[in-house]
Amino acid sequence: MRKAVFKSPTPLSSIFSPKVLENGRLRENPDLIGALGGGFSFFPGVETIVEIGDGRGSRFVVNGEVASFPPSQKALEIVRGLTGFEGFVSVEHVMHVPIATGFGTSAAAALGVIMSVSYLVGKPLTLREALKHTHRVEIACKTGLNSEAGLGRTGLVLVLREGSPQNAVVDEIPLPSGVKIVSVVVDQISTPEAIASVERLHQLEQIGDLYIDKILKNPTPENFLAQSRAFAEKAEFTDPTIQQIFAVLEKLPTIGYAQNMVGKAVHALVHREDLHKVLETLEKKLPQHRILVGETGSSIVLNRT
Repeated sequence: MRKAVFKSPTPLSSIFSPKVLENGRLRENPDLIGALGGGFSFFPGVETIVEIGDGRGSRFVVNGEVASFPPSQKALEIVRGLTGFEGFVSVEHVMHVPIATGFGTSAAAALGVIMSVSYLVGKPLTLREALKHTHRVEIACKTGLNSEAGLGRTGLVLVLREGSPQNAVVDEIPLPSGVKIVSVVVDQISTPEAIASVERLHQLEQIGDLYIDKILKNPTPENFLAQSRAFAEKAEFTDPTIQQIFAVLEKLPTIGYAQNMVGKAVHALVHREDLHKVLETLEKKLPQHRILVGETGSSIVLNRT
């Protein structure tokens, strides 16, 4: 058996404007489907351990449990087609953030499979090429719209034109040094359920475009998070629990905060010197919720063992 370990941040999304419709109909070309928007590189994200060997078939493990995980299964199908490898593949994902809460675990996991398998069979891909196929996995599995654009980037990422890497335009807003991301996680939201109809997609596109335009007129982390939070409220993603978390964060020394897209969770950008106070207060006032602390600016790592 040959083994590789792939460590990746997750592309945490703060705001999006879906670009999946053309003249009122769903676009057919996956490379032209996506979303404008923005978010952060959150680390630790997903660690993917891949082993290949003789025999046939595959095995998928998520956080220690044998499980079906469609984005990784689709990614393996694609990379088998690219490389011609037909042997046995074992995929294990260690998720350091919760699934289906807006952190982008599907994209990070799919990328880990594609990069690791192609490397182990002697047909490695560049990151850009692997992200192209990750994009197609996300569209096929309906788990994200341009989430992969945040992978391989280190700060506050902006997607200014949708689609796979050969079509998308991606930019960044610089972040202060030493900042942390603090997230309060409540529950899961299924991405397909959140954008289930053509009418809802059209509504989200109009609202998203409005607030992304406000971000671009003043591209600072503070304004980005303020406008992202306003987007979540206008698009009716927030509920009383999310509003309660907002109310707590409003009184704390953060750079800003917004809701995960799409997830029942909130993230805040915090200076290192304010981290202890923020965590202490959140743990006291919101003890029923999971609180995570992440780094921005961490790169992708692939090791063969």
